[in-house]
Amino acid sequence: MVSRILVDARENASGIPELLAKRGVYVQRKVLDVGDYVVGQCAIERKTAHDFISSLYSGRLFEQAQRISESYQKFMLIVEGDAQEMLSDMRNPKAYWGALLALALSFDFRLFFTLDQEQTADVLSLLATRTTQGGVARPLIVRKPRMGSARDWQLALLESLPTIGPKLADKLLRAFGSIRSILLASRVELAVKGGIGEVRAKRIQELLDAEYRRAPTKQLKLA
Repeated sequence: MVSRILVDARENASGIPELLAKRGVYVQRKVLDVGDYVVGQCAIERKTAHDFISSLYSGRLFEQAQRISESYQKFMLIVEGDAQEMLSDMRNPKAYWGALLALALSFDFRLFFTLDQEQTADVLSLLATRTTQGGVARPLIVRKPRMGSARDWQLALLESLPTIGPKLADKLLRAFGSIRSILLASRVELAVKGGIGEVRAKRIQELLDAEYRRAPTKQLKLA
């Protein structure tokens, strides 16, 4: 049985999808809402050492972990690069370990450290092989989390917009009061009143104003 892995299309630049293919793994590309890779029921987030440290201190990693845990049963984090070297330069390393403990206790995540893309590809290909051998041949596509209240649906709808996570979604709803008011707001209103900044407001407006284009249909060739 061929090992399979679902890869976020934005990971192409890392070169890891090609490395996985060379290791005999079937790579299926897709734009993922959360995570960079999916193997069976496990979502994997890959970060460079610098981005890992930055996202840990900013709290962004906790937001990502929350979103992943709502869609997948397991969460694995791969940190690529020399994190120990960065840790040695920190003024308060206890804060680093405290954040790691909080992340592990809250989300039961698995943490792996690799030195480069080759080692990351080794970990992912081995995970894909073992998952396939265990009887799960196809990646699990993200499933919608269970939501019972209007607030849950409102937050989920806003979080589907580019660069908007749980905190910003809550911030927008507090500022505008409703989904309709947010969608009708101008770019300036989103940036200033919504407090999300010009860059995020521009990306949201571009998406909302973009013309929908149907996927091209394949024409049958008649003999």
